[in-house]
Amino acid sequence: MKKIILLTILLQLGFSAVTVAQGTANATASATIMTPIQIVKNSDIDFGNFATNGRAGTVVLGADNTGARMSSPNISLPNGAGVAKAAGFTVTGEGNAAYSITLPSSGVLIYNGVANMVVDAFTCSASKVLAGGKEIIYLGATVHAGAAQAHGTYSSLGSGIEVSVNYN
Repeated sequence: MKKIILLTILLQLGFSAVTVAQGTANATASATIMTPIQIVKNSDIDFGNFATNGRAGTVVLGADNTGARMSSPNISLPNGAGVAKAAGFTVTGEGNAAYSITLPSSGVLIYNGVANMVVDAFTCSASKVLAGGKEIIYLGATVHAGAAQAHGTYSSLGSGIEVSVNYN
């Protein structure tokens, strides 16, 4: 009988050692929904007034708020004639979040009712980080004028120049 009691005690000690060796832990699940990223147009792109002088050429408008532009040798940029300005946009979203900008990958037509010109080579001034949850960006581009380009005011056809933003 002593042997049975001793065997029972030893078996219980063995099982209790296994029980003590076990452990459990719990994890929690969480998710953070970021502030939606948005882009709002503040101003349209405007190449200002220029003349072709009977030869084809281009006007390049910088992606900043100065309205600075350069032209090929065949184009005249009269002083004080027409205010040139890059398109302006405000991007808002999660503070200090990085984002990407998608610009048109092909040219956009502008039209005066008789003729058209192509606007392409879009550039953007963005740092691509929403410091404080907001950034103002500027969009520059190049317009191509033909040698016998019809005079008049030209503007975008259809939906115009589409710019989109997305978080990285």
